[in-house]
Amino acid sequence: MNKFITILKLFPLVLSAVKAVEESVPLPSQGKAKLDLVLNVVQQAYEGSTELSQSFSWDKLVAVVVPMIGNIVNAHNALGLFSKSAPATAA
Repeated sequence: MNKFITILKLFPLVLSAVKAVEESVPLPSQGKAKLDLVLNVVQQAYEGSTELSQSFSWDKLVAVVVPMIGNIVNAHNALGLFSKSAPATAA
């Protein structure tokens, strides 16, 4: 049950990280770079958190967080919450 509660505590933090990355890098077709950035932030938090590192190995945490990020992005895209930046046009 403790792992479940830890995962639920992670959700708002991951949600905030995804939103922050999307706002700061609103470029289309950069999903991999954005995912890597969110995972780097999560890894820094993981390395600084005794509770997290005692509850999960890094690989198991990634196995939980990556689908969570995918679901957050899919929901935001489906609801139109992430603004689409226009591609640059040649002058």
